[in-house]
Amino acid sequence: MAKLRFSVDSALLSEIGEKLVESVQVALLELVKNSYDADATHVCIKMIPAEVGYSIVVEDDGTGMSFEDVKSFWMRIATTHKIEDDITSKFGRKKTGSKGIGRFACRRLGTKLELETTAKKGKSKFETSSVKIDWSEYVAGSNIDQIVCEGKRRESSSGKPGTRLVISDSVSNEWSNRAWLVLRRRLILLVSNRGQKRRGYERDPGFNATIEAPDFEEGPQVNPRDELMDVGWGRLGLTVDKKGKVVWTLSAKKLGKKSITKPQLHPEFAGTTADIAIFPLLSKEHLRKPNKVSIVELRQVFDGWGGIHIRKDGIRVPPYGEGRNDWLYIDRDRGIRKVSSDFDPVSALAESLKGVNPSRVLLGLLSNKSYVGDVHVGSPKNLFVMKASREGFVGDVADDLREIVRFGIDWSTVYRDFYIRREELEEAQDAKKHFEDIYESEVHSRDVIKSAVNYLNTELKNATADLPAETRQLVLSSAAMATEAIVKTDESQQTELQHLRLVASTSSLLLIFSHEVKSLLGMLDTFQLKLDTLGKRLEPEAALELSEMSTSFKSTKKRFFDLLEMTSLFSLNQTQKKPARIALKPRVEQAKNCFQIILDHYKITLETDRIPASLRVGPILEAELYSVLLNVLSNAIKSVIAKGGKKEIAVRAKKVSAGSQINVLDSGVGVSKDSDDLFESFVSDPLGTFYPRLEARLNPADTYIVGTGSGLGLSIVREIIEARDGKIGFASAPSKWKCNLEIVLP
Repeated sequence: MAKLRFSVDSALLSEIGEKLVESVQVALLELVKNSYDADATHVCIKMIPAEVGYSIVVEDDGTGMSFEDVKSFWMRIATTHKIEDDITSKFGRKKTGSKGIGRFACRRLGTKLELETTAKKGKSKFETSSVKIDWSEYVAGSNIDQIVCEGKRRESSSGKPGTRLVISDSVSNEWSNRAWLVLRRRLILLVSNRGQKRRGYERDPGFNATIEAPDFEEGPQVNPRDELMDVGWGRLGLTVDKKGKVVWTLSAKKLGKKSITKPQLHPEFAGTTADIAIFPLLSKEHLRKPNKVSIVELRQVFDGWGGIHIRKDGIRVPPYGEGRNDWLYIDRDRGIRKVSSDFDPVSALAESLKGVNPSRVLLGLLSNKSYVGDVHVGSPKNLFVMKASREGFVGDVADDLREIVRFGIDWSTVYRDFYIRREELEEAQDAKKHFEDIYESEVHSRDVIKSAVNYLNTELKNATADLPAETRQLVLSSAAMATEAIVKTDESQQTELQHLRLVASTSSLLLIFSHEVKSLLGMLDTFQLKLDTLGKRLEPEAALELSEMSTSFKSTKKRFFDLLEMTSLFSLNQTQKKPARIALKPRVEQAKNCFQIILDHYKITLETDRIPASLRVGPILEAELYSVLLNVLSNAIKSVIAKGGKKEIAVRAKKVSAGSQINVLDSGVGVSKDSDDLFESFVSDPLGTFYPRLEARLNPADTYIVGTGSGLGLSIVREIIEARDGKIGFASAPSKWKCNLEIVLP
């Protein structure tokens, strides 16, 4: 009886290579998965443009393969060793491959392959193996086992484990921007492994990748993990300088960049940094880059890799951030429904943000797994000493670190609540536009509720037209009661909103008032000393000096009483007063006087000559007009100081068909006419360049007069102007001017 054996035609490689692997990006990803299964901590991918397609290099720092491994496993089709041994030997990872065909994906990327791999052999030797394969030799009609590949091996006493693949001679160019984006998305998920300890294995430091692909990226390298960190709603960064100043920064969706400094110094943590991404896994709309990865994929990733880990000297310290470890008490506080922060600056921020309820703000804390990142501990006093077990630190030093990190987490939670309130406001604006489309005319913001109620009443009458008279009357009567309650509630809220605008607007005046009081007290002390000196001399020149002192005192006293008079305009009974038409020029002059110290000190000219004495604006409350003037003048003053050089401001006004037009011009840093985002709440310096320039030229004490740049000023001004049926925006600046803020009031 004859014994028969199967033979394998080279055409099989095409079936399991080009045809089974559906695309170039999947082919390349299979090779990266092989690096992961080799316990690599880093893989570098290079895509080098070639005459056709790309030459591709995949290099990792994994355990590598011995020559016997290459011969028995890598050169064997459909090997089962990953099924029989599905856990990696070094870090205990679950292997991603099982069919033993992933390496044949190389055929789709190019016809030539060079493999070089180094593995540790024994305690002090390294074995390097290399193979060159020309896939074009494996043609249909030839037996696979009849084709010989060139292979080499060498041993040395030094080396570095890892594997390097070089693929060249691409025969087609399947790469496209779409293929590139798909590759990055899949890599993002693969590199989400941030490290952990598995029993019986070495600690896994995590898996990372970098890509060099000049045809697809502007920069030299792309790090998919960095991209993952940028996908979420926001990204938190921490720095602690050598003096112990703790500064948190937040870059978040629709909020730009924010920062806060913790009042207490922590020199024992000098050099500590953190990088934390915030992932509200509810809806893609809350992500900054929703197309990078799906919500379902993110949930899968963060079930395994979510949490904030601690690293010291680059080494991850367990159990912080692992599994259910809640070292920051985030899940604990969510469980007990903690409502407010323990940190005064965080509570103060919550109180200042429009729409945020400071008594319930921490109810928006996300789960522990939704905060993803690392805290890299620095400590010049070396307080952080790891236990002999390498599990945790000696003593309770992590308690102090917890306070610093929770400060940043709580602070970001306040801003996320504010972001949600802004989203709701945008939805309201969409509703306003909807009713404008229905009525084919402009609907004022304050009339949206009335427009919606009128629309509902009309639709309800049409919908109930065929009902029996008694039933119809009952439905319409009930609807009328409900809609009346809505209208009355809205009217009450509008009154309250007007009051809150005035209360919020007092901040500038109170800062100025406080500064003037301090200035006055300081001058009185100076006067007293001078009077003592003059009393001892009684010479003629002393009389002149005394006269000058008296004049200066009278000037300060006048400003003091002017400010007191203006402050009274913001009293709580102002909401009961009726708006009136108000002469503009004297109010501009009085607002100018509030800043006279700054104008004189920084040699700023503020011209008001081109405001007609007869021009009146309104109806508007006098307090509202002063709020507008103080805020816009403060901004102009800060702008010219930040710019330096010749400092000029001009306020001009004239009658126009829509009412009275006011233009505030300055020679400062400049604002383009399409900078509408500056009218958003808490957007004061979108590019992060204005306030550093201002701080370099502004005396810190003068901040009390010109304001601290909270980002509320223009938002309040716009609300006041629009509430009085006016308009505000930036217009093209005439020659010599850099900024032109234009206000139109009836």
